Amino acid sequence: MALVCGHDAPVHGVPLCEHIRNATADPIDHYLHYTGRGTERQRLCGACRGEAPTAVTAAVCEDCFDATEGSSLGVVGCPQISDAGRPVGGIVRNAPLPDEAGTVVDMAPVADGFVLLADDGRVLRWNTETGTCTEAARTTVTVPDDAEPWCDRQQALRLHASRDGAFAAVVIDYGRTGEVVDLTTGAVTLRLENDGYHSATVPFSLAFTEHAGRTVLLHRSQWCVIEATDPATGVRLARIPADDPASAWSGHFHGALHPSPAGTRIASDAWVWHPVGRTVAWNLDQWLTDGDDAWNRDIGWSALPACAYHWDRPVVWLDEDRLVLGGLGDDDDELVAGARVFDLTRRGPAGTAGTAEAIEPVEIATFGGPQGRFFTADGLLFSSSEDGLEIWDPATGARLGTLPGFRPTHHDTLRGELVELSAVGLRRWRTPTGPQAVAPS
Repeated sequence: MALVCGHDAPVHGVPLCEHIRNATADPIDHYLHYTGRGTERQRLCGACRGEAPTAVTAAVCEDCFDATEGSSLGVVGCPQISDAGRPVGGIVRNAPLPDEAGTVVDMAPVADGFVLLADDGRVLRWNTETGTCTEAARTTVTVPDDAEPWCDRQQALRLHASRDGAFAAVVIDYGRTGEVVDLTTGAVTLRLENDGYHSATVPFSLAFTEHAGRTVLLHRSQWCVIEATDPATGVRLARIPADDPASAWSGHFHGALHPSPAGTRIASDAWVWHPVGRTVAWNLDQWLTDGDDAWNRDIGWSALPACAYHWDRPVVWLDEDRLVLGGLGDDDDELVAGARVFDLTRRGPAGTAGTAEAIEPVEIATFGGPQGRFFTADGLLFSSSEDGLEIWDPATGARLGTLPGFRPTHHDTLRGELVELSAVGLRRWRTPTGPQAVAPS
């Protein structure tokens, strides 16, 4: 059956108003209109924008849709939010920071409490059970005085720590340098450098993980290269891509690294020219097991849908196979709050080693509402925005509850808590254990 454009072809893109469809000269600039029915959307011209609720639109084929591609004028409306509308139980507990810590700029949970980074460079071990706080190391990494922000991305110190509390890394987000310290001896075991090529565009790519019974450091050594390193010795364990960087992931500038909960996969919040944000993921366990030879095989490399001029987005794993991206839309001019859930076990044909061909996993859920930082626990999605914490069912997209005023900045997976670091201390809240647990106490 022919479409309204007169072609017997599959529908492509979103429905268009008649003025956009029938433009005979240059394409007409458009607004992206969310109708309020789920995530349904359509394109409207300026004249139809004022009649958005009743505007008549129709779908067209790919050729006709591409011929109407004018510039975006912004978004009208928002996606529908399914709201359970009930408060959340549990108590947000306040824990003052140790007096001896002074001003804390970042923290990381470890087995016996937290590692703290003070503004004077001290790296502290805070045992929250005993209350003791001791200096474990002192970093020399500092933000350069002449650091210039790129698109409001301010360079800042960031602390990472291994789960067992043996190692910490202090790096400069949106910068190029960092170092790894042994928290037992206080010694610097590894100096980090990511070559500085457009490093101001992304957080410093770094994460600790465990593999085969030992701690492994993952970090960006060049703009498109991730290395796995023994944090105790600095010995390189694996590199990806293993050979010529230009032959693989061409143009990918790696950003924040996100290992899955059990460390079987990893995602990088990367971008590519022109620029376009494009999160990529691969099989971390296979890569660390096979080493550089893994690049000659299919290691589950997947590229999630791109978004023009937008990265540094919320990225979080629901489990070993499902990854959540924050934001709905494929251009930052039309981006709205929401979440997209992908199943990395369901993807296109196996990739070819040494190529940058995009293999997109299947999108299994899309819903509006979540914004800010994302966390997950026990199959639930948590979003931390200016208004506070919101809890979502990622299968249905329903908002299960809210916790106003609580804005967690970190996830303590070891103790099952979301934690907010503030100037006066920590605010801690234990995550529920399933959708039925999200109810007032």
